[in-house]
Amino acid sequence: MSRTLKKKKHWSGKVVECAVSWGNLGDFGTVVEVLGGAELGQFPYLGQMKLDVLVCHVGKLPYYGDVLLEVNGTPVSGLTNRDTLAVIRHFREPIRLKTVKPGASPAFFLQTLPPAAVSHEPPVCKMNL
Repeated sequence: MSRTLKKKKHWSGKVVECAVSWGNLGDFGTVVEVLGGAELGQFPYLGQMKLDVLVCHVGKLPYYGDVLLEVNGTPVSGLTNRDTLAVIRHFREPIRLKTVKPGASPAFFLQTLPPAAVSHEPPVCKMNL
């Protein structure tokens, strides 16, 4: 008897790309809230958005909670919130965003590390001789 294995879909197949602009209302941070960041042990993700101001030229507008992967081809996962906003400010509009919806449990992408998991001391290696 042979069993057929179900092929699981990879999350990269759910990546959404869009090109957005927001007119003359300042920078991107005034129209779309970017939350999370490496300083919190999180991926950067999108918060509240002013949907009446955002214009999507290509693709589909992202949703609240979508994880931000790239801005104009520059990867932002692993950056602090401040660095992510600096990358966004560097480009003129429209900007291309690559986002992905969090997994079945949004807490999976957005969870923070427990305080005990973060250590500022170098690891100690013990050798058994």
